[in-house]
Amino acid sequence: MGKPVRIHKKKSFMFTTRHYSFMSIAGILIGIICAIIGVTLVIYSYKNAGNVGINYGSIGMFSLILSIIGAIFGTVSLGERDIYRSAAIGAIALNGFIILAWLILIVLAILAA
Repeated sequence: MGKPVRIHKKKSFMFTTRHYSFMSIAGILIGIICAIIGVTLVIYSYKNAGNVGINYGSIGMFSLILSIIGAIFGTVSLGERDIYRSAAIGAIALNGFIILAWLILIVLAILAA
């Protein structure tokens, strides 16, 4: 029996250029802003027993449209190469939850009227 062969580790490194996509970060920030707007409007409306002006409804609809844009940003950023997908999926999930919450509030308002 001969001397055992020693296995050498590979001395080359592969560096990746993975990064967080700008659009996914923007989608997350849009989602956070829309969540703050939504919670603020719901609390204010609850404190005033639903007697708020039409401008608060328009702010809510703007928040809904903004969260749709944030979900689109997250979806578009999934198509990019060499990015961290967790940020894009987080942007889609956060904005999707906000869109669903706004749609539920709109349907409840229509049914209550």
